[in-house]
Amino acid sequence: MKWRIERWPWRAGLPALVVGGLGLLYRGTARPVQLIVDQRAETVVTHARAVKDILLEAGYPPAETDRVAPSFDTQLIWEGETIPVVQLDRAQPIVIEANGSRQVVLSASGDPAYLLWLAGGTLFVGDQLQVDGLPLLSAETVPRPEHIELRTAITIRLQESGTTRTFFSAAPTLGQALWDLGIELYEGDRLSPSPETVLDRPLTVALTRARPLQVSVGETVVMGRSAAPTVGQALGDIGTPLGGLDFSIPGSAEPLPADGLIRLIRVTENVQLEQRPLPFETLYQPLDTLEIDQRQLVQAGNYGVIAEQIRVRLEDGFEVSRAIEGQWVAQEPADEIVGYGTQIVVRSVASPDGQLEYWRAVQMYATSYSASRAGIPLDHPWFGITASGKPLTKGLVAIDRSLIPFGTRMYVPGYGFAEAADTGGGVKGRWIDLGYDDDNYVPWHQYVTVYFLTPAPPSNSIVYIFP
Repeated sequence: MKWRIERWPWRAGLPALVVGGLGLLYRGTARPVQLIVDQRAETVVTHARAVKDILLEAGYPPAETDRVAPSFDTQLIWEGETIPVVQLDRAQPIVIEANGSRQVVLSASGDPAYLLWLAGGTLFVGDQLQVDGLPLLSAETVPRPEHIELRTAITIRLQESGTTRTFFSAAPTLGQALWDLGIELYEGDRLSPSPETVLDRPLTVALTRARPLQVSVGETVVMGRSAAPTVGQALGDIGTPLGGLDFSIPGSAEPLPADGLIRLIRVTENVQLEQRPLPFETLYQPLDTLEIDQRQLVQAGNYGVIAEQIRVRLEDGFEVSRAIEGQWVAQEPADEIVGYGTQIVVRSVASPDGQLEYWRAVQMYATSYSASRAGIPLDHPWFGITASGKPLTKGLVAIDRSLIPFGTRMYVPGYGFAEAADTGGGVKGRWIDLGYDDDNYVPWHQYVTVYFLTPAPPSNSIVYIFP
C-alpha cells in the first residue's frame, strides 16, 4: 500500500484540476460581440447567443420602443475572425410641434417623417420639417433628434410677364421662399409685396423683371437696371434721381425707352448781380461870350450805374440762358453841359474873287452834280429844276435845309460864290453839293471851308450847332 500511495500522489489534487480545466474550457468557448448603443461602440465577450440575452448580460435590458438590429430573437453566428455587431437605439422622448399642437413621443427612430406620423401629423408638398432648430433639407434620418417642428406650406401665386404660377413654401419670408423654389431676384427687379414679407397667409405676388439702362449724365455714363414704369422712377432706382430743375430725355413721365438709353440733364440756376454804366446826356447851353461854332465845357458829365439782378440757367454746367429779374438805378448819371458860342464876329478873307466879308466859316464835305447827274429823267417836269424852283446852274448848291436856309449866300474856295437853293436825299449835316451846268461840270469829293457871307441873318434864324 505504501508503494501505491507514492506511485499515485496526484490523485489527491484531482478535483481541483478538474474544476480549473472546466473553467478554462468555459472561458475558451466565450465569443466577442461589438455593441453599438446609442451611437457608442463597445466590445463584450459572452457565451450568450441570442441578441436579447447578450443585451441583458451587457446591462442593456431592451424595451419595446427600442430599436435593435438584428432583432431580439436572432441567434448570432461567428464565422472565422468576423465579430458580430449588435446595434441598439434606445427610445427617447421627442417633442413634436405640428398644426399648433405640441406632443411628446417616445421613439428610437431617426426618421422625422415617421416621428411626425406618430404624433398624428401629415406632411404635404411644400411643408418643411425643422429638426433641432435646423431645416431638414432631404428625406433622411437624423441621429437621435430631440425636437421636430412642422412648418405648414403657404400657397404663393406668382404673376410674371402675364402668366401665373402656383407654388407652396414653408419658408419664413417671401424672398426665402422664391430662393428655395429656384426663382432668383436680380438687381432692379420689382416684387410686390416685398421680399421681406412674412409668409403667414396665402399670397398673390407680382414680379416685374428689371431692364438694363444706360444713363448719360454729362460726360459720365451710369449703368443700371430697373423695373419702374416711368423714366423718372427708373432714375431713382439706379441712384441718379431727378432733382430740382433737372430733366431727362425721354421725359420723366415717359415709359422706359426700348433701347434703354436715357439722358439726364442736371440743371442749376444762380442769381447774379451785375452793373453796367448808365450814359449821361449832353445838354447844350448858349454862351454869348463865345464866338459862333466854338464850344466850351461848362460841366463834365459822369456815368451813372444801373444794377441788374440776372438769373443764369446752367445745363450740365453750360450756360443756356439768362433773364433779367430786376433792374434799378444804383447811381444817377450827371449830365454834361456844353456851352456853344452865339457871338457873331465879322471877318474878311482874300479870295481870287476879291476881299470877302464873312460872319461864319464851316468845314464841310463838298461834292458836285448837274441836271443830267441828278437822277431825274429828261422828260420829267422837274428835270434841271432845284427845290427852290430855280433852274440848276453853277452857283446854286444843295444843302441840309434844317441847318442852312434857302437864300443863304456862301463862298466856296475853288468853286466861287454859292447860294443855298436845292436839297438832296443824301445831303445831310456838313455836306454841300455844288451845282453845275452839264457843259461845265467839275467833279468834287473833298473837304473845304465854306464861308457864310455878310450880312449875318437875324439871330433867331441861325442854327448855332452843326452836327
